Amino acid sequence: MKVLIVSSSFFPKIDGSTRCVYDHARKLAERDTVYLATRGIPGTPKEQLFEGIHVKRSSVSFRSGSLLDKAWLVLDQMLQILGLQNKYRFDVIHVHGYISGLAALPSRYLFRVPLVITTHGTELLWPRNLWWKGETEVKLGLLFERFVLRRSDAIIAQSVGVKEYMLKIYGRAIERKIVIVHTGVDHRKFIAPLLTSPSKNVLFVGALTEVKGLTCLLEAFETVHRRVPDSKLALVGTGPNAGYYKELVSKMRLNGSVEFCGPVRDDERLVRLYGESDIVVLPSNVGGPISCSIMEGLSCGRAVISTNVPGGIPDVLGGGVGLLMKPEDRSQLASYLMRLMTDAQFLDGLSVNARKAVEERYTLDTMVDKLSALYMRLAG
Repeated sequence: MKVLIVSSSFFPKIDGSTRCVYDHARKLAERDTVYLATRGIPGTPKEQLFEGIHVKRSSVSFRSGSLLDKAWLVLDQMLQILGLQNKYRFDVIHVHGYISGLAALPSRYLFRVPLVITTHGTELLWPRNLWWKGETEVKLGLLFERFVLRRSDAIIAQSVGVKEYMLKIYGRAIERKIVIVHTGVDHRKFIAPLLTSPSKNVLFVGALTEVKGLTCLLEAFETVHRRVPDSKLALVGTGPNAGYYKELVSKMRLNGSVEFCGPVRDDERLVRLYGESDIVVLPSNVGGPISCSIMEGLSCGRAVISTNVPGGIPDVLGGGVGLLMKPEDRSQLASYLMRLMTDAQFLDGLSVNARKAVEERYTLDTMVDKLSALYMRLAG
């Protein structure tokens, strides 16, 4: 089977959605012929074979900008997809995000190729004060998103909670098209030694922003550090406000206990960081699909704390797999951290449950098995 994956984001960019696209494409490429159409990046080849994936980059290199810029991106990618479909005759096109979906719609109708879409959340699930876009742009995006979803042949929801918010936001007209395919993690790559004794190390992996609840984490850790002076916090990631958080750590007098690791592109190093930690925390303030860092932490057999927000996080961490807190609840987060640092039996129990959940339900193989079955059904 020939599959075309379309995404505006791919390596060398590093973020959660890029990781999802990368894992999807490389695992699928082990069994099928996979092409990936994405935006151009200066200094990166326009065509390359990357871990079995035939990557094709467009001439447009930006990812965001004015509405006119985005319209040009859609048009450029639309022409790229039409050319690729005409040349290779893919059995299925799988897009990530509605911008890529708009670009793929002409090929769906002209070539009658099935279109599958995965979305990666919406700012409509975020607190209003955290929106990155203006209200007009968010509402316009919602119109385009509904337009693409209703014209796709299948819509991937990563959990029941994701399906519920999609129906609430986009309407029940898409319900019959939704297929639940849980996010998978490479459980062979993300595996760490069992804990022999608690190290009191905490790990955060994500963008250094309030979207991810970083101030809440730092304030909770400050409380914990006063009672557990040998506790450590490692922050993996970057963001435009990284300097602000460094100043905040300095004001809290935590410079020797909080480490800013920057973005980590090497998976081996990332696995080592998970292995050196007892606890993985993502106190996200926004709903949406499950975070890759949560899945990686579970796969490494670490106790994971995150927030009870709409979408995939409660679905995955419920039932004793991890711990769920209220968004912005610093005292609850501090309480969870204290218990995990002082109750070895509780920590061990969560660690075992985490790895078991991944092996039973959330491997990349399981995810791609379900996607392949869907592709076969759609292609006839």
